[in-house]
Amino acid sequence: MPQAIILTNAGIWVGTGSASADRDLSNRTRSIKWTDDADEHDVTVMGSTTRVRAIGLSESNIDLEVMQSYTTTDGGENIDSILSTLEDLSATGKPFLVRMRRTNGPKSSTNPEYSMLAVMSKRTIFDGEVGDVLMSPITFLSASDVTRSAVTS
Repeated sequence: MPQAIILTNAGIWVGTGSASADRDLSNRTRSIKWTDDADEHDVTVMGSTTRVRAIGLSESNIDLEVMQSYTTTDGGENIDSILSTLEDLSATGKPFLVRMRRTNGPKSSTNPEYSMLAVMSKRTIFDGEVGDVLMSPITFLSASDVTRSAVTS
């Protein structure tokens, strides 16, 4: 029977430029979903006996749910400040680097790192009710190809 992989300690980092992603959002992240999607094209021609498909352009997006923060005194990142910076970069067409690993540890063949340049397309500044943890759902859209790396640097 295959062994299930339970997500408990993913690593997610963002940067304010295209060369580094050194701001660690891991200890503020509650959920993460990274998807790739490609356009499908029907290229069926006369005489075909079945539909023929071709894959076109693809895009990736990352949906994160992070706990809102306005300070770094508790050892985490100031989420409000980081997201405000990423929002400003995105508004001016400047992508930023995003990196993710399924485990917040070194890259390896069993813990590959996925990275891409992205822009922030959606930010919910407040999401919660009385007595809830204040959350901030965000969406990053691809501004480059996704890179998979298992080699340590």
